[in-house]
Amino acid sequence: MTGKGQIKVAVNGYGVIGKRVADAVAVQADMDLIGVADVVADWRARMPATKGFALYAADPERESAIQKAGLNLAGGLDDLLAAADIVIDCTPKKIVSDRLEPPA
Repeated sequence: MTGKGQIKVAVNGYGVIGKRVADAVAVQADMDLIGVADVVADWRARMPATKGFALYAADPERESAIQKAGLNLAGGLDDLLAAADIVIDCTPKKIVSDRLEPPA
């Protein structure tokens, strides 16, 4: 539950870096980790639930596979982004660069 004055933080990408970032955010008194987003549907995607973190599907095309793996999804990336005050993007460099748009 978000306390008064807490910043709602989302972590996109729950790999090597993302899981460490999520753990760090979770222990901050002035931050509320509202969820993590990822695309995997294997054992790695089970880790957020063991820590009480809500899991979101980072890619709509992966939602079905994640649900078939028996993982409880809180929603999609758009849902997580809409609820967050700030997003920490921990996705690999290639994925981030593919999403960036050139300046107008």
